[in-house]
Formats: sequence, structure tokens, C-alpha cells
Amino acid sequence: MKRIILILLLAPCSLLLCQAQQGLHINDIFEGRLIDKEKMEESLVRGDNLAQYKLQVLHTVKFAANDKERAKADALFSRDMEGRISDDESNMEMESHNGHIYYAIVQLTDSQKGRHRYICYQCKEKSSHYDITLVYMEGKATLADLRKSFKKK
Repeated sequence: MKRIILILLLAPCSLLLCQAQQGLHINDIFEGRLIDKEKMEESLVRGDNLAQYKLQVLHTVKFAANDKERAKADALFSRDMEGRISDDESNMEMESHNGHIYYAIVQLTDSQKGRHRYICYQCKEKSSHYDITLVYMEGKATLADLRKSFKKK
């Protein structure tokens, strides 16, 4: 009986996770199709907790990746970058070396007035793997607002 109650409580949460980055290629990563969910650190914050940042959704995953997994994550993110507003630097910033993305934040196009969607990617090279952080954000914040709130490290 406890299992049934737990499943009923967790089901709406899983639906919220899937809806946030709906229609994006990186959703495969968020859903655990690249790296098992058990091997990822994941956080989802929604609502009033993000009001000071002018956001409604902040969904983050962090994981360790090998060369093949990193290449796949880069490719998925790059495909989603095609849906950005423009190549204008006010709507995106990116650092890449030798064909690999190390840091990017991109504003995506969206049909809902007043709502902005962003995807962020950071890859840190370690001796035996890559630490990758992937973020999806949604809200009224502009990229300039996000730059002030979340300083690049």
C-alpha cells in the first residue's frame, strides 16, 4: 500500500520534469537516455523560490561522462542551439575548443509572449572523465538578468 501511495505522489513530479524541456534534444539527457538517472545529480526548482531571479523553472543535471557520452551530449546541445533566437551575442554566449563545447548559454525561441527559455551547458575536463552540467531555465528573465544573477565561474 505504501508503494502505491509513493507512486501516486511521484507520478505528477515526473510529468513536470518531462514538460519543462519538452521538444528539446537535450531532454534525452534529462530523462536518463544518455546517462542512467542513478548516476546523475538532478534538481528541479519551480515557482516562488525563483521569483528573485525572474524564473519559473530551473532544472539541472550533473554527471560524469566518458568521451563518447560527452560527444553525444555536445551533439544534442548543438542541435538545440539551432533553435536559438539569433547569433547575436545578446542572446547567447559560447566557448568551444577543438570542436567541443566547454560553456554555453543560449536563449531559445518561444511562441509564448513574455516567456524566455534558456539552455546552459558546462563541461569541465578531469583526468579520467568530463564533469558535465546541463541546465534548462524558463521565465521572464533576460540573458542580461541571468548574467547578473549567475556569475560564470
